[in-house]
Amino acid sequence: MTRAAKVTYLAALFIGLSVGLLREYRSSMSLLKSYHEIRFTIPPYALEEFTREQYKHADLEHARAALLTYANVLEEMEKAKADKTWKMELSLTYARLASLGDGAADLEQSRAFMAKARYWNLANGGRDMPDSEMKAALLKIDEVKGWSAHQIFSH
Repeated sequence: MTRAAKVTYLAALFIGLSVGLLREYRSSMSLLKSYHEIRFTIPPYALEEFTREQYKHADLEHARAALLTYANVLEEMEKAKADKTWKMELSLTYARLASLGDGAADLEQSRAFMAKARYWNLANGGRDMPDSEMKAALLKIDEVKGWSAHQIFSH
């Protein structure tokens, strides 16, 4: 093989590898960008399903613990990347916690949770509503979203 052929083959190899690497790099960057965007959504939705099941079926202590965990994760997500979805979920979650407090006759804690529910509702651009109106809205939303009323008090 002549020297010119070796140089030609080596140049073709280098160009082919460079083009292939650049193309794969662009493809990988697109996937990484997509991952970066969805990484903020997957964990909260998995936790939301767990929390919903605890809220619907578990005892008061476990339902409250699941809702508090969900609220804490949502607050951290909100700090990491502000989003109207997190604010709305936080408002609903704190209203659910307040409802649990009502049923357990812990009115002071219920009021504290309703204050947080109102805060997140206002932060989301909602209007300031009385507690009774927020709880009535929560019942309607829960019917649509598959969060039935907590059953602990009927056991």
